[in-house]
Amino acid sequence: MRVFNFLKCLVFRNPFEKLRQSSLRCGTRFQKVSKNKTLQKFKNSRGFSLIEILIVLAIVALTVSLLSQRIGKNEGRKMRRDVRNFASQIRDLRNKARMRNSTYRLVINLPENNKEKQSYWVESTGKNFLVIYDEDELKKRKDALREGEKDASGFDVDKEVSQEGPQPLPDGLLFKSVEIASQKKEYSTGRIYIHFFPEGRVEEAIIHITDGQKLHWSLAIHPLTGRVDLINKEKKLKDFQ
Repeated sequence: MRVFNFLKCLVFRNPFEKLRQSSLRCGTRFQKVSKNKTLQKFKNSRGFSLIEILIVLAIVALTVSLLSQRIGKNEGRKMRRDVRNFASQIRDLRNKARMRNSTYRLVINLPENNKEKQSYWVESTGKNFLVIYDEDELKKRKDALREGEKDASGFDVDKEVSQEGPQPLPDGLLFKSVEIASQKKEYSTGRIYIHFFPEGRVEEAIIHITDGQKLHWSLAIHPLTGRVDLINKEKKLKDFQ
């Protein structure tokens, strides 16, 4: 009996043992293959390389730059159109003064306090008017108007031209200064007057307008013809003389 059991174990144990060992080896091999596939898949999906990221950033930067330039050009064209419209309004004042035999004046208010907004409007009078060139007398009259006294020369806001009263320049535009030839002075603050007379004569002046950064325009008003030249830079009155 013992010999029989020994022979049975010898015959039947080895095949099962070999099968078990073969299964273990196959399982180990399968795990290794699965692990290699997982690593390969991870390597293939690791994301963008540094060069790819730099290329994308360069494309984005170029696109933003082109869009900014285009927007800037559009804004510049719009501002120039607004300045041209303002120049056209000034030119029309000479024609109104001649047609209605009245004296008109463009009033530009440049506050000393930066918190107050700049503005402009148009006044007119049917009375005979003499321009005051004396600086002290002119300052006295302007101070009186600030205190609420009525202008003795008869000037009042022209409701037809300035229906809404004082108004600012269009968005993005500012008055930088105004030069008056008769007063030989450049004003950057205060209330400045440019007169248009019934006989067609106009006070020679230059109005400087800016966007507050790099864009500048000069509106040169000619005394005999009332023509308004639009210059795409800051040009002083002395440059015309």
